[in-house]
Amino acid sequence: MATLEPQRDVPLAPLTTLELGGPARYFVRAADRDTLVAALHWARDDEKPVAVIGGGSNLIVPDEGFDGLVVHIGLSEVAFETDGTVVAGAGVPWELVVDGAVTRGLAGVECLTGIPGSTGATPIQNVGAYGQEVADVVDTVTVLDRATLAFEDWSPSDCDFGY
Repeated sequence: MATLEPQRDVPLAPLTTLELGGPARYFVRAADRDTLVAALHWARDDEKPVAVIGGGSNLIVPDEGFDGLVVHIGLSEVAFETDGTVVAGAGVPWELVVDGAVTRGLAGVECLTGIPGSTGATPIQNVGAYGQEVADVVDTVTVLDRATLAFEDWSPSDCDFGY
């Protein structure tokens, strides 16, 4: 595993939609799975608290900031497959997924436009609007088990969608 060097005292306000709050004592932007796992290992080894953030639309940071490691999810790859499947990283802004699907004539998420945040948050929040829910179009969600730091693929039934 490569040596990880988190940034120090990174302002978090620019990473939230309210643009408020103090800095992260330690900060890593995880642009790939290896960096994500390395960051979580680093925090675990040093017994530091961890906050994982995405688009910052449901995030309020206190003025004193966060005295631990903030991992900003930057998994930003998105692919629109010829069979109508969309594969999107957790850090992709949700609106890009919706716009891309609508542009390609893919039905099922068009009513979910305008919902802020990242794609990784949509299954957790089971976003929905105007009779559509992300649960209705999800085939697989790849998750990271924070206890084992191993990736797993979950089916919709594993996600236990509901309100």
